[in-house]
Amino acid sequence: MIHNKTLRVILFAGIILFASCTAIKFQRINADMSLINLGMSQDTVVKKIGKPNMVVVAQSTDDGPLEVYEYLRLEYNSYTKEHENRPIWVYFVNKEVVEWGPGEDWQMDNAITQRILDRYRHQKSSTRR
Repeated sequence: MIHNKTLRVILFAGIILFASCTAIKFQRINADMSLINLGMSQDTVVKKIGKPNMVVVAQSTDDGPLEVYEYLRLEYNSYTKEHENRPIWVYFVNKEVVEWGPGEDWQMDNAITQRILDRYRHQKSSTRR
């Protein structure tokens, strides 16, 4: 038979564990996208705003690896009057930020890949001038 004191300790430990998991999740959800810049390294992005909630895509290209990180932001929707998770995607080519913006329904096709690579090439040619 479990004593009341043991049961209370187990219940208290469970509450602490749950609260710490909630705090970690909340911190990850509120990624501050104003801290990142075009051309910033992938490592610096993770140091500034944290690990992504997920990697949406990773593939090889002639210009280097293409990766898309998803960060969730908790934002207030004035229409529904509720807080909602809003996905923000950060696009990396060759481990550098090329662009970021609202998450899309991901269908990795040639048009999206080409748009990202064109932006990367344009940024690289602009910095060489």
